[in-house]
Amino acid sequence: MNLIRHRALIAVGLTVLLVLGVIGVAASQAWDRYLQAQAALEELEPRHARLLGLQGADAPLKKTVLDAYALLQRWIYPPEQELGKAGNDVQQRARRAAEASGMTVVSSQVLPARNEGAVDQVPVSLTLEGNVQGLQMTLSALTGEKPVLFVDSLSLRAIDRGDPKQPQLVSATLVVMSLRIQP
Repeated sequence: MNLIRHRALIAVGLTVLLVLGVIGVAASQAWDRYLQAQAALEELEPRHARLLGLQGADAPLKKTVLDAYALLQRWIYPPEQELGKAGNDVQQRARRAAEASGMTVVSSQVLPARNEGAVDQVPVSLTLEGNVQGLQMTLSALTGEKPVLFVDSLSLRAIDRGDPKQPQLVSATLVVMSLRIQP
């Protein structure tokens, strides 16, 4: 009987408790989301700072890349240069270096290009005859060329002239190569 008298009070109390429970659950979920958002911000903040640092370093990085590309031009043909033209250029430069050093060019041939990662190797085979000093001067002259010519292989054979008083002559077969960036 006591319940019936206080029924209105119990109904209001339970309703208030139910509303407070719903508000408490909502507040708890909101608090959890707030903590998750704070953790995410703390995790993203260093990344954002790094990105801002990279953005600030953009101009120096671009300059460094352009400088590196300019230095690369000393070592390698640009991608705009066709392989055939690069091969002919390597052949002509190697022949000029050998002839300027007093060597006789017996034969020269552009060999097929080899793919080596991001670059093409452009090899040229040369057969030269002359004295040892001329060969040394030829090899030295090859290092001064731009783009650089690398000696891939070198084979020497003495030419016997029958007279030991004559200067020693050699026949040299060498493969020189240069590199070209692939387009």
